This record gives sequence, structure tokens and C-alpha cells, in this order.
Amino acid sequence: MNTGISELVLQYYNFTGYSYNRYHANEKMTQEKIVLPIVVFFYGAHTPEIDSRILRARPRFTVINSLHGLWGRIPGNNVMQDISIYKAAGIKVIGYITSGYEGQGSGGNLDPQWYSLKMNKELIKNMAEIDHVDGVFIDECTSFPNRGSRNYLKTLTDLAHSYNIITWGNVGEAQFDSWFFNKGGFDLMQADETWHCQELSPVQHDWGYRISVTGADARYTPQDAYNLTTDAWRKGLACCYICTGYTSLPSWFEEYITLLTDFRNQIQSTG
Repeated sequence: MNTGISELVLQYYNFTGYSYNRYHANEKMTQEKIVLPIVVFFYGAHTPEIDSRILRARPRFTVINSLHGLWGRIPGNNVMQDISIYKAAGIKVIGYITSGYEGQGSGGNLDPQWYSLKMNKELIKNMAEIDHVDGVFIDECTSFPNRGSRNYLKTLTDLAHSYNIITWGNVGEAQFDSWFFNKGGFDLMQADETWHCQELSPVQHDWGYRISVTGADARYTPQDAYNLTTDAWRKGLACCYICTGYTSLPSWFEEYITLLTDFRNQIQSTG
């Protein structure tokens, strides 16, 4: 395994003070006393109430639809008009785009123009220069990309890094090519979207400190969300977010955050 990690990741990515992963097995990562080591995926309407709830939670990252990102360009969609309130609170804001499986076709029934390489380069440029995002979330990446797909994705990660923002890909599966980390220029990767305390895949085992997982189910309780999240952390995965859907916050969001905060504080105190 290549244990190198980019300066961008080190700058933004001090997730777990108690780190179970092998890369940091003999060192304690920087303790984040204020920001909670989770990511909140939120693609709904940013009302003052919603933003206040997220701000009180102080997640390490939020993945949102930014004003000059994909869904900001398509009329009639929910976007975050001003990300400065999150950034002022120390929350790193990640703007959403999709590669449409490297231009081959999106599951979201989008017109091909919205996931062309040209369009995604423009979106990254505008999100970096105008919205001032901290990173870009590239959805719908092929798990084992061929040469053409690799060239497409590497063009996007190189561009993002030229603006000093991080790159976070999404394959949505446990098994994927370590190329994303070794040569693809991805700082972080989203793997499973149905996390249920399963065993790690080989790539998750080797690269867990740069991998996130999620789960969304209307039946989840705050205790379910807590159990799933802390299980992922204990297995060495960087981040896990459990919710009831991605366009709203769970009614029990605050209880979930409190449980995770207590867990994090307990780990830090026993260090």
C-alpha cells in the first residue's frame, strides 16, 4: 500500500483523534476540539432553520449543491446561496458535480451536457473562484475505470488541485480500484451507500483513512445511526453519515450528534 498522503488531505482531513487506522497507528492525529468528525450530505433547501441545525452540529464537512455548481446551473433546484456561514464556523464545504460515469451517462436522467468534461471543468472553476468551496464531490465515478475514464477523472482532479481544493469521488461501492488514490488524484472516496456494519473490502482495509460511507433509511433511529457510525470509525473508516434521506435532516439529528460528540469526547479523554 502506498501510505503517502497529499498535503491537501493533511490540511483538511484530521478526522479521528483516536485513529484506528494503520497509517496513523503509532501517532495521534490532531485533535479537533470543536468540529465533529463527520460529513453531512445535504441537498435540500437551505432554510435558516436547517443551516442553524448544521452549524450547531459543527460537522467536519458538508457536501452541498453550491450556487455555481451543477444544480445551481439548472433552474428550479435547491442550492446553498452563500456558503460563508459554514466556512466561518470552520466547516469545510464540498460542492457537488457528477462525472456521469465519465461522460457515459448519469443515473439522474441528466442531459449529457451536464456531465461532459468541458462542463465539469467549468463548474469546478466557478465553484472554486466564485463560490469559494473547499472541495469538489465528484459523483458517479466508475469503480474500475478504463484508460479513457481515468484521463477524464484525472483532468478534473488536476484542475481542482490547481485551485488548492480537495477532490472527493463517489463510486458507491465497497470494491473499487486503488488507482483513485495511487494515481487518480482523489484525496477522499465515498464507498458504500448502504453501510450496515459489514466487513471491509480490501481497498477499504488499505485506504480506510481516506474513505467515507453512508446509509439512508427512513426507519433508522438515532441509536441505529450512532451504532453504524461508530462501527465504521472503529474499523478505520474516516467518516460515516447515517440519515433518513439527503434532502432533509432527520428529526433526531441533534440526538445523533450528541451521541457522537459524547463518544468522541470519551475517546479523546482516554486517548
